[in-house]
Amino acid sequence: MKLTFLGSSHGVPSECRFCSSAMLEVGDRLYLIDAGAPVIDLLLRAGKRPEQLRAVFTTHAHGDHVGGLPYLLDLCNWYFDHSDMDVYLTEKALVENVTDYVSLVEGRPFCHDRLRLHLADGGTVFDDGTVRVSYVPTSHFPPRPSYALVIEAENRRLLFTGDLSAGLERHDFPAVAAEKDFDLVACEMAHIGPRDIVPAMASCRTKSFWFQHVYPFDKFDAIDAMNGSFSYPVYTAHDGDTVEW
Repeated sequence: MKLTFLGSSHGVPSECRFCSSAMLEVGDRLYLIDAGAPVIDLLLRAGKRPEQLRAVFTTHAHGDHVGGLPYLLDLCNWYFDHSDMDVYLTEKALVENVTDYVSLVEGRPFCHDRLRLHLADGGTVFDDGTVRVSYVPTSHFPPRPSYALVIEAENRRLLFTGDLSAGLERHDFPAVAAEKDFDLVACEMAHIGPRDIVPAMASCRTKSFWFQHVYPFDKFDAIDAMNGSFSYPVYTAHDGDTVEW
């Protein structure tokens, strides 16, 4: 089992960071966590095939998390025509508009049989016998929905927080991080600061803690300084970083 941070930027791509996406490999199966652009390009450059994708899970409907999805679905609709996947989106309007966009630009119907779009609204949404994914509500930009993801595979458990409320003012760091054992927690640090997150980190039951979506960049030094303060190592994710079990 292998996790690759494809894009680790904070919402705007930079000269060395693309927007939010991560790829989980379990055997020959692939799963995406968020689909910031240019996710299909990064997938192919990593030597992977869209036909290996089993599911795409998005945390919320901001462009840096879903902007690469239309082109991914566009290519899978006509060129990679053996693709077969489930895609989880957090707003009904996005489900409808993505399918309309693909149909419009290609001038052909959207293949709902192979590319199955679902509305995620909390709880366990996916279990293919290899990977199990649950959506945990957060409060990034209410009243629109946002979620953290709990991912379980091969006796491992991962948590992706998605984007959280500014300064954690709505206390939406996922409580499950203190309730269950995790092998990895991946947390944003664009809308929160080191002082905001330390109390939650102190109660996390994880073997490693990764920050992605970091902004401004002077937070990198603050993240490095966190090592030694917790019972687990703390990392900053860079594009292309991998974790294997």
